[in-house]
Amino acid sequence: MEIEFMNKLSFLKSKDQIKLKLKNLFPILKIALLMLPLLFLILLFTIIPIFHTFIKSLRFTPNEANRTIYEYNFKNYNNILSDPNFKHAIINSTFVLLFGTGISIILALFFSFIINSLISKSTKSILLSVIYSQFFISGFAIAIAFTNFFGSKNLFFYILRLNQYSFTSGNKRLPIWIYYAIYQIWRSLPFNLILFAAALSRSDYKYKKLMLNDKLTLIQSFKYVYLNELSKVLFSILFTNFIFASLLLPSSLLEDNFNVDLNYAHTLTSYTIKYLGWGANGVLRFEKGYSAAFFSFSYLILLLCLILLLRPKTIKNIYKLVKKTILKYRGKYDDKNSN
Repeated sequence: MEIEFMNKLSFLKSKDQIKLKLKNLFPILKIALLMLPLLFLILLFTIIPIFHTFIKSLRFTPNEANRTIYEYNFKNYNNILSDPNFKHAIINSTFVLLFGTGISIILALFFSFIINSLISKSTKSILLSVIYSQFFISGFAIAIAFTNFFGSKNLFFYILRLNQYSFTSGNKRLPIWIYYAIYQIWRSLPFNLILFAAALSRSDYKYKKLMLNDKLTLIQSFKYVYLNELSKVLFSILFTNFIFASLLLPSSLLEDNFNVDLNYAHTLTSYTIKYLGWGANGVLRFEKGYSAAFFSFSYLILLLCLILLLRPKTIKNIYKLVKKTILKYRGKYDDKNSN
């Protein structure tokens, strides 16, 4: 009887455990089911197109007259990397991403501190509202204003009385990547400034009284208070600026008579869509377009990862990890020598 009772008790316990596991498993299954549509869309519109582009980029046609014969290799990549226009497209896009974005972030941080230091809250809110209103202006209107100031009208150099210089015409042309970088600053500065100003305002709302009681200097406030809040919005700023820079299309900023090919004014986006039959002087060379697209995607992702590694928080974490690893191996080495 005792054995039978123990068996029943163990059976009931196992049954309760199964019920508990099922109860804990239900929320996970519910989340998984809710995530399935999102995962399906990511697979359909992101992963499959990337994989398809890579496979198509490897398809090389030795004889252009007979496109039914092809082989899979990396010769399409050799072709685009030997093209001067593609090399300049890499240079232009890289400089826009690094210099345009870098200068925009520095200026946004500087002006956000100035706005945040204003005593009058009404003045601060008016300034931020004016800056925020830029998001409601058409991108087409912004491009027209920019081209009139820096492009064909050359109003910028006219104001500075340097009419001999220009970005798009004349004998003394400045590098076209500077023109693109200025547009990157022009377009991204309001967005960056708003996010930085919001982060600083949030810091003041939380810690203003403590900062006044401790009599922190501006440098101390930045290091111990503001930097933490700024780092929270930095990823959003970097990612958005990365999208702005990588999708820059020269045809929206240049006149119709400006030859992008002869002036080496391509970006990675314009070079890619050219060989997919779009944009100015479009040509249907799909293998070249696919290889340019996949190379551009890989290159820009690499740049984004490198930029993210340069974030203060990431550098701090890497420093701690390296220091911890060194101390760990040093301790093992000391223990080995002592033995």
